[in-house]
Amino acid sequence: MTPMSEENKIEPDHELTTAEILGWLEFACWTALMLAPVLYYVNGPSVSTDQFVVRTVSTVLSACGAAIFRFLNWRRCRREKCKDR
Repeated sequence: MTPMSEENKIEPDHELTTAEILGWLEFACWTALMLAPVLYYVNGPSVSTDQFVVRTVSTVLSACGAAIFRFLNWRRCRREKCKDR
């Protein structure tokens, strides 16, 4: 085996930054929150207490997550003076 020369090294195309991860997490929370009424319409009302609790908790967590990630992204943007926008 020969050692890798500088020419043969493969650089990663793109690494995820914290800002990108926070943006995708915020998007996921907003998407889950917006799909909650659609899923309620498709699946109908809760049949059991467990189903009601799971639906309520997932909706509340999505709303809280969306608000928290929106705040974190807003604060990050203000600190960096929105360089990418």
